[in-house]
Amino acid sequence: MNITINIIEVASELAHKELERHFDFDAKLIYEWVSDDESRYTEEAQDLFNEWYDHYYEFLEGLKEELC
Repeated sequence: MNITINIIEVASELAHKELERHFDFDAKLIYEWVSDDESRYTEEAQDLFNEWYDHYYEFLEGLKEELC
């Protein structure tokens, strides 16, 4: 069976899940509010997200190459 995934989306989702676990699901440590309706990752969270994203993207890309 073949399954098609968007590697960018999956790597992003997995990286975000790692942030939630790392910060024990504490939104105050993950997000900072830019305005009433807009937030972004804190600097520390963004750095960790980038590391985990790269990790998962490379992992998934490697799987793709192995399977093709």
